[in-house]
Amino acid sequence: MNDRKSREFKRREREILDCTLALLSGEQWEALSVDKIAQHTGIGKGTVYKHFACKDDIYAHLLLDNYQQILAEFKRIAADDHLTGVQQMRGMLIYAFEYHRDNLAHQHMHVHFIQSASRKRISSDYLQQLNNAEEQFAGAFGKAVYKGITEGDINPEMPREAMMAGMSATFEGAIVTLQEGGSCKQQMLETAEQKSRYINLVVDYMIAALIRQPADRQEKR
Repeated sequence: MNDRKSREFKRREREILDCTLALLSGEQWEALSVDKIAQHTGIGKGTVYKHFACKDDIYAHLLLDNYQQILAEFKRIAADDHLTGVQQMRGMLIYAFEYHRDNLAHQHMHVHFIQSASRKRISSDYLQQLNNAEEQFAGAFGKAVYKGITEGDINPEMPREAMMAGMSATFEGAIVTLQEGGSCKQQMLETAEQKSRYINLVVDYMIAALIRQPADRQEKR
């Protein structure tokens, strides 16, 4: 492929990605298809398939782009020696939740790939990249947990498998709740203030499950 064709190929791929990203922010995102992406991009359906094997590969590509930004912030927090391990954990969790809150398309893609059926549809290369990114998230968070243990704040007797299972289940459940706007009338999440309060409550709960003392006392240490 010569330089001109290569540039055109990349330009068209970017158009497909940008158009999909815009459509994923809409209310009917679950009904999105390659046909609709092609129509809104202004190209043929066959052209989309020259770039991506399926709709889920487009989602995976976009999600991985976002993961790079989130991972960079996780690693920055993990490298900040001025923060305690608990403060690092809190910083990572708050950042991740707020990123989901403020990026509707990302939130939709993340929830989409919670489902095992969606993961089975993506190409093996994208699946491997998603798995690698998730391992890096766990590694950065695990580094903060280890620091918290050495500082005497985190319970060292909690098995890592139980810890990560609890963190993952709580995080994913909270993301779904944010997306749905709350789980009941007593927990409406319509405004930014309501969502921020909910995020902080969830993070307090997650931290409290791991430490020896209440989260607010650990923050003042």
